[in-house]
This record gives sequence, C-alpha cells and structure tokens, in this order.
Amino acid sequence: MKYGLSLFLGLFFTLAWAQQEVSSLQSYAKQINAVQTLQSNFTEEKHLSLLSQPIQSEGTLAFDKNTQKLRWQYKKPFENGFLIEKEKVYRLQGPLKKPVESAMGRMFMAEMLVWLTLDFDSLQKNYQITLNGSKITFVPLLKEHKVVKKITVWLDEKDVRVVTQVKMEEPSGDFIVWKFNQTQINPDLSAEVFQ
Repeated sequence: MKYGLSLFLGLFFTLAWAQQEVSSLQSYAKQINAVQTLQSNFTEEKHLSLLSQPIQSEGTLAFDKNTQKLRWQYKKPFENGFLIEKEKVYRLQGPLKKPVESAMGRMFMAEMLVWLTLDFDSLQKNYQITLNGSKITFVPLLKEHKVVKKITVWLDEKDVRVVTQVKMEEPSGDFIVWKFNQTQINPDLSAEVFQ
C-alpha cells in the first residue's frame, strides 16, 4: 500500500508538472505568435572538432511573418546569406541574389519559418520538447538523426518573444551557437530591407 501511494503521488506530480509545462509552452506560443515582424543582429560561432578555434561570423536578420519574408545576412567576415520570399529562396553573395530552385531550398525555407515562429504544433511532430524556465530544448524523435542531436533555445526572461541564443548540436559533437542582440519586435520594415 505504501509503495502504491508513493507511485501514485510520483505519477500525479509528474503529470501535474507535464501539464504545467504544456500550459507554459502554449502560453509562450501565444506570445510568440503575436510577433509579426522581427529585426535583430546576431553573432554565430561554429565549433568544429577539426579546428582549435571557433569560426565566428556576424550579421543581421529581418523577418516579416505576413509576407513570409526572411533575410539572413552575414556581414563579417564575408557578405553573404539567404533571402526567403514565400515559396522562393535566394542565395546572397555580396551584391548578387541567385535563386535556389532545389527542393532542398524549399524544404529549408519551410523549416526556417517553423523555427522563426516557434510553431510548437509542427515542432512536436519531430522533436521531444522540454521546458526549463526560459530555456527550451528540442531533441529529435528520430533517434539517429543525421544532422541534429539537440537544439536549445534561450528566451529573454523579461520578454519570451525574444530569442537571445540558440545552440544546435550535431551527432558528431560539432555545434553552432547563435547569439541575438538589439532585437526589435514588430518594427516597421520597409520593402528595401528584403531587397
């Protein structure tokens, strides 16, 4: 009887915690869903096992949810990046804008939109999602995922609409860290931003 009660209480508190976590994720999703436009600076660090020092880059991003446009622009050490306009993906190389026609490009675009909006309904189909304060961890449900071992997203504690950092770990042990700063939520973005 004593063990049964302990098991029941343990199960009850686990379920209560899981429901609270789901409720918090739903609350986050509702707040994040209110983000229509976004502009931010970022730094990127690629930690590769072959190199003793990380590869560092800096850039900017701009996102418009209504028009489904995203510009991810590296400024240093080289000027390149990509631009998504609804169904179209472009590779940016300096002043040149080259269309990406591949199915992989379209798949990449769809995945980026899911991540930018933190679409938990879509993400739950492919990831186990764990919430710990303002840190959300995504582990692929597919155990032998070839690209991603784990993705961790840190939200600003004062405003969960703002992502402050993302760490993507690969099965090889390599990882990438993006840190976002000077993030503006729902700014007016001119058409020139996405040229």
